[in-house]
Amino acid sequence: MKKQGLAKVRAAMKGKGFIVALALSVAAVGFSTYYAYNSIMNGFGGENSDELFIEVDKNQPGVPLVTTTAASTTTPASAAATTPQTSADTSAEPQTEPANNFFAASSPRTMPADGEIINEYSDGELVKSQTLNLWQTHDGVDIAAEVGTDVKACGEGKISNIWEDALWGVCVSIDHGDGHISSVYGLDANIPVSIGQEVACGDIIGKAGNTAECECKLAPHIHFEVKKDGGFISPLSFIEG
Repeated sequence: MKKQGLAKVRAAMKGKGFIVALALSVAAVGFSTYYAYNSIMNGFGGENSDELFIEVDKNQPGVPLVTTTAASTTTPASAAATTPQTSADTSAEPQTEPANNFFAASSPRTMPADGEIINEYSDGELVKSQTLNLWQTHDGVDIAAEVGTDVKACGEGKISNIWEDALWGVCVSIDHGDGHISSVYGLDANIPVSIGQEVACGDIIGKAGNTAECECKLAPHIHFEVKKDGGFISPLSFIEG
């Protein structure tokens, strides 16, 4: 009986020993975790803690300055030395001149020849061509001009193109710099100006040659067109402003 009692006591002690060992292991893990956490937190307050914070240089570009609403009657000398100088109105957009804007609305304008208009601008309407015998738009005006008549620049600008067309003959275009381009067709082959040359209103740019084959059944004349931003407009409205 005594032997059986001792066996039960030993078995019970073995079970308790396992529980004690497990408890000690858990305690050791908890202590290690607490020690590591405490060491890290102490590091923030140590001698090297200042290295964790970087002072921002407020004079760098892009760093907003601290402003107050209170008005100051005097400005310290040190502040005056570092205050950036700005224009009176920083919100205003920079004023720039349009590219090639050498044609002013008030600049003089004139018809390229002094003759009678024998064929009107059709403003997109179809009209019958006497020469081609077909219906088409007439995108300019035909000005009566005998061969050899001086042809003038209708306004100041630059010669943008000189070419010879199978239907329209010898042609000259002037870029007036504000979106307007004027063209004269049916000129003589001897052109006294060159591409890129600046001309004033009334300068001679050629002579009438009656070279426009597509309008050869009309009386001698020149064909005068004006475009605004690439679209045809009435040449008379351009001249009259």
